[in-house]
Amino acid sequence: MTILSATGPAETTPHGLDLPLNAGFTLKVAVLEDWLTRIAIVPEGGFRVDRTWTIAPEGDTPWEGRDRLSTDGFALPQVTHEAANDLEIVTSGDIRVLVEPAPLRLAVQRREGGSWRTVMQDRERSAYYWLEARGGFRHYQTRHPAERHYGLGDKTGPLDRTGRRFRCLQIDSMGYNAELSDPLYKHVPFVMVEAEDGTATGLLYDTLSEMAVDLGAEHSNYYDPYRHVDILEKGMVAYVVAGPRLADIVPRLAQLTGRPHLPPRWSMGFAFTTMHHADAPNAQEVMTGFAERCRADDIPISAIHSGSGYTTREDGRRYVFTWNETKFPDRKAFFARLKELGYHTCANVKPVLLKEHPAYPEAAEKGLFVKRSDGSPAVEMFWGGEGASLDLSNPETIAWWQAGIRTQVLGQGFDAAWNDNNEAELWDETATVDGLGRPLPAIDVKPLQALLMTRATFEATKAREPEKRPYTISRAGPIGISRYGETWTGDNYTSWHTLKWNIRGGVSMSLSGMPFIGHDIGGFAGPKPGPELFTRFVQLMALHPRAVMNSWKPQLAEPVNLPWMHPEVTDHVREALRLRYRFLPLLYSLAHDCHRTGAPIVAPLLYHFPDVSCRKDPDAFMLGPDVLVAPNVTEGADTVTIDLPKVEGGWHDFWSEAIHDGGTRATVPAPLDRLPIFVRSGAVLPLAMDWAPTSPHEAKAVALAAFLGAGSSTSRRTVFFDDGESWRYRDGDCSLLACELTAGEGSVRLTVTEQGSGRGQPELFVEMRGLGERMAEHELP
Repeated sequence: MTILSATGPAETTPHGLDLPLNAGFTLKVAVLEDWLTRIAIVPEGGFRVDRTWTIAPEGDTPWEGRDRLSTDGFALPQVTHEAANDLEIVTSGDIRVLVEPAPLRLAVQRREGGSWRTVMQDRERSAYYWLEARGGFRHYQTRHPAERHYGLGDKTGPLDRTGRRFRCLQIDSMGYNAELSDPLYKHVPFVMVEAEDGTATGLLYDTLSEMAVDLGAEHSNYYDPYRHVDILEKGMVAYVVAGPRLADIVPRLAQLTGRPHLPPRWSMGFAFTTMHHADAPNAQEVMTGFAERCRADDIPISAIHSGSGYTTREDGRRYVFTWNETKFPDRKAFFARLKELGYHTCANVKPVLLKEHPAYPEAAEKGLFVKRSDGSPAVEMFWGGEGASLDLSNPETIAWWQAGIRTQVLGQGFDAAWNDNNEAELWDETATVDGLGRPLPAIDVKPLQALLMTRATFEATKAREPEKRPYTISRAGPIGISRYGETWTGDNYTSWHTLKWNIRGGVSMSLSGMPFIGHDIGGFAGPKPGPELFTRFVQLMALHPRAVMNSWKPQLAEPVNLPWMHPEVTDHVREALRLRYRFLPLLYSLAHDCHRTGAPIVAPLLYHFPDVSCRKDPDAFMLGPDVLVAPNVTEGADTVTIDLPKVEGGWHDFWSEAIHDGGTRATVPAPLDRLPIFVRSGAVLPLAMDWAPTSPHEAKAVALAAFLGAGSSTSRRTVFFDDGESWRYRDGDCSLLACELTAGEGSVRLTVTEQGSGRGQPELFVEMRGLGERMAEHELP
């Protein structure tokens, strides 16, 4: 073990300082933005993984990644470096970094008024360890007992991670415990530390290596409270993201790692999939029959996703980019019928070839797989048997994969592809990947495979129809995956327990650079959901960015979650899905805002409001800044109780004329046919009034619903529409409505002006909530 200390004087650099350390390391501090500082501990000879695919200030990285210490794309504000009182001090605007040379210890401070406040500080006496025998690096920071910790992506349990220890490691965790299991599917080494007064600072470790994050589980008698990380890598690169609030940090994380892609509107409608339908011996008939019944029963649905059963052979195993001709005897007729019914389609694809795959010998000969030290394919256990992972950092593999997407997925009739089973559970420490021409240890860059797989699928889809925005999905991946597609909380378990705790996992992902998220409706694995639980699952997902009913329950006689699986609640399920389409214009408008600014679509209440009650982690979430959703997650309950945040004008019960004061506790009805929703006074929500049965995601008429408090007020909101599929919005060829709502004692006025070309604007109407006896007028474009 080596505790790092300075071995010589600091050198001033254009953006900070360099300081030589023992064991051949160098500290490099660089101020990159007025809100962003990079702290790097660089080993002699450089990092073993010398590039990053996470950091993308220019919107994306080259395929081969960018140098981990690059300053390209950053503003690079002016900095000063001085030595004083045995400290090296780097200052830039309202941020400064203090460096104690021996032993090495850093503090990051923010200017508040005429003084400096420490927002992050390394542990005293021993902050940076190099554990050479173990091959790991350890970083310790002091931790105030009142601090709260958020982030880390799809982690389980309470939103505040304080007192727990987690692993950043992608793993296929089907049927996980949504309160306790760890690790899960994503690699998100990002934490936000919030002080007792609500000020916060973000910390992103730029590594693809396996990592443990301890946020106060460990305690030592010899130190004040601390947190620390263990990285299976020699050295460290960390980015400190300034606040002062969580709501400042999350958009800045998106600016640092690349803003989310705006998907086509149809992808935000309700979608259905199950492995069982595509696994059926008469899959074409089963899937067509399901699609026809949805239309006949007026179940609003936009897309059907196909499980991997279309690729099975006689042995029942799955062989990506192949087709089972017996299950699908007439693919042309199959896709024509789905298109006639108005459905979009998406196909499951997997990045591993079983050894029996017909393309395996040729792929092995061409070197398309992750390789062992002797050059042979790195064979590991996969779903269905032994197989080798395609190396998506190899240009030849990328070309092979994209050809498969073009010909066997899109070319057969699917609109999109779903990147599944891509956790890259590679354990051979000697295996390597191509690294786009510069080989890398496979075990050190496992998350990269999911990222590049999704990128390859995204770009192949875009190349087929360049004028349309692609849609794709990935189950695994690091921060940065949202540049190409959406994700979800994986193969959840059917239970009331999951329903409650999935809420936290989802909004945690929203705070961690993965905003287009959802949960498998009804639970993927486990028992059949009862009528009440099933209805509550549908209601919960009605107002999330992703709403997909997905299940696999082979042990059951009736193994599929279906909209009509419980006839006694089918009407409730139908109405919950109709609620989704009613709110879809708002969801889509928020998606555009997320794409533009990085602001989350769904978030915990504490993201928007400083109220102490919001920190108590209620069973609730915000849809944008104006809509509070309090789903019923308690079996047998017919009411919910929520502490409403303090806002001017109060909160409107969406289902009644009641207005509740902000800062009060409200108990409202939550019968089986109702999702409790509250709307902030001053909000203007675009709500669909009418849509075609075969394309419910395309609203024909939209009400601009204004929610008015009792007093005088002025509020402003922006609403976005476009054609739902093209890139034209980037040039202003869209409808961007500026809504100003002015309320006085005797009158109310809503003024709406068009700031874009008007493309995609539906027929508009105005609806006033809380008007009372006041006179109302409006002006529409």
